[in-house]
Amino acid sequence: MLDQKTIIRFSKAFPFVYDLGSQKQKFIDSLYYNKIAPDTILLDESEKCSNVIFVLSGAIRIYKLSEEGREITLYRIGRGETCVLTVACFLGTGEVAFPVAARAEQASEVVVMPAEVFRKFFFEIPALQKYLFSSMASKFYSVLNLVENITFKKTSDRLLDYLITKTANGTYPLYSTHEIIASEIGTAREVVSRLLKEMEANGIVSLQRGKVTYHSR
Repeated sequence: MLDQKTIIRFSKAFPFVYDLGSQKQKFIDSLYYNKIAPDTILLDESEKCSNVIFVLSGAIRIYKLSEEGREITLYRIGRGETCVLTVACFLGTGEVAFPVAARAEQASEVVVMPAEVFRKFFFEIPALQKYLFSSMASKFYSVLNLVENITFKKTSDRLLDYLITKTANGTYPLYSTHEIIASEIGTAREVVSRLLKEMEANGIVSLQRGKVTYHSR
C-alpha cells in the first residue's frame, strides 16, 4: 500500500484518480511504491507482463533489441505516464510476452499494480479506459513518426535533426556515445561514427570523447 504522501503525488501525476468514483479507494489500495536505480532493466522480451507501472518521477526508455544486439528507442515514459505496450500485451489473453525492453535511464519512482488486478479495473472504470486510450494514441503517433523517419528520411538527415533537437540548435553540447545516438535514430554505431566524422570535416560539429558540439548555421 501507499503512504499518504505518495497517494497525493500519484493523484497529482494521474488526475484520472479523481474520477474513479466508488472504486477509488480499492484502486489505491492495490498499488505499491518502488524506487528504481538508473540503468535497471525493468522488462525484456523474454518476460511475461505481470505488472503495470505508473511513473511518478524519472525516465524509462522503451526500446527494441535486434538479434544482432542493435537497439532502437521507441519512446520514453516519464511522470504521469505508463507503458502502453505493457497494458496492451495482457489486456487480451494475458499470456503475451512483453514485445520490447524497458530500462530506467534515471533514478525513477514508480507505482506498481499487478496486471490481473489492473485488468479488472480497466474493464470496470471508464476514467481509466479514457486515460489509457489517450496514452496509447500519443505513443502510437510517436512510434509512427519514428517509422516514417526511418523509412523516408536519409540517415544523415535523421542524425542532423537529432543533433539540432538535443543541442537546442547548438546552444549546448550533447554528451552521448555514438552507440546511444545510433539507438536513438535507428541505425548502426559505425554509421553514426562515419557521419559525425564527415560532419566534423565540414565544420558542422566538433567531436570529443563522449561529447558532440553542433555548430548552428
